[in-house]
Amino acid sequence: MARFRYRTRDSVGKQATGEANAKDSDSIVKELQARGFSVLEISEIEEKTTAPLASLGNKVRLTLGMSNKDLMVFTRQLATTLNAGVPLLRILAVMRRRSRSKVLVALLEALSADLQKGLRFSDALAQHKRIFNDTYVNMARVGEASGNLPEIMTRLAIMIEKEVAIQRKVKSAASYPIFVCLFTMALTYALLVFLMPMFTPIFQGVNLDIPRDYPLTDFLMKASNLAKDPASMSILAGLVFFGYLMLRAALRTQTGAYTRDLMLFNAPMFSKLVQESAAARFSRTFGLLLQSGVPLLQALNLVGNASGNQVITRCVEKVAREVSEGGKLSERLEQAQVFPDLMIQMASIGEEAGSLPDMFDHVALYYEEEVNATVSSITAVLEPAMMVMVGGLVCVFVLGLLLPILSLSTRIGG
Repeated sequence: MARFRYRTRDSVGKQATGEANAKDSDSIVKELQARGFSVLEISEIEEKTTAPLASLGNKVRLTLGMSNKDLMVFTRQLATTLNAGVPLLRILAVMRRRSRSKVLVALLEALSADLQKGLRFSDALAQHKRIFNDTYVNMARVGEASGNLPEIMTRLAIMIEKEVAIQRKVKSAASYPIFVCLFTMALTYALLVFLMPMFTPIFQGVNLDIPRDYPLTDFLMKASNLAKDPASMSILAGLVFFGYLMLRAALRTQTGAYTRDLMLFNAPMFSKLVQESAAARFSRTFGLLLQSGVPLLQALNLVGNASGNQVITRCVEKVAREVSEGGKLSERLEQAQVFPDLMIQMASIGEEAGSLPDMFDHVALYYEEEVNATVSSITAVLEPAMMVMVGGLVCVFVLGLLLPILSLSTRIGG
């Protein structure tokens, strides 16, 4: 007998956790489903033992999580070798020998050890929640139950590759303005520290009322003095670092994460990109779950938790509760007011035609192309805007230095 920890959702959408003893996880799942609960997550509770140093090091690495790129490589290699008919344990051994990622090697060793203990592959994946989300684990569980694990892993690999491609597009759209802003800050600091001190003695040694006649020059001189003061800059750096820590702690809370996602969802210029990428990810994951035979309500619960956006998660949880009460999926998605009209229309057509999984697959393809087009348009707008910002900064320094010098030249000439 082993002990398992599980998380469930009842018919009204209320979540609960608990523990139970059973010979395997299937027994608990069947019992909970018979009682009217949807099983969101289940994992075996490991007995506490003294671990060797090497094993302890692997666990430390796994608690740090794994990058999406490593997860994509892992899933694609696993899908390819499973389709070739290679046994699972041998696949993990080969991947472990050829992998250069320490985190991936530690994961493969842990999975091999769990499989050798008799755990199913999905249960072994469930031991690593920081790496494999509920959608990944449940898809593997469906593949094992249906005897079609290679095809399921292939679909998962395609889904993760699409998600990674979208993330790269979004990052590429955000990286350019971030780089220009950092460059502008560095340029401003360099001009204040190295350029302004060359002219400050000149302005202070002549008969000019700088604060009254040239406020811009006076501001730049004061900013230069502040930038050269180590104590002031240390206090400013400390405040910035403290603010960063506070912001990071706030974003780890549910309220902070929801506020961040809501601001991104409605941010000028970037809102369309965020909404299209969220729609693409939702449609891809939801369609994949339905194609794999996952029931509609369970698929909604899983896709909400795996959306990566708290706004989408809360709306999907509400949609799942309303659909469980007898509502139509397309109508509830429309009432959520966070999904594009095309996705809602395609969902309505899919419900009437009985082809909901295929419709969401088409929606995902459409919005993945839209993300590419939106990134290109944002980049085309940001490039001249960033150049104007840098030019404006240079113009401020030129005016601050040139106006007093012109005044001096006029007086000398007169």
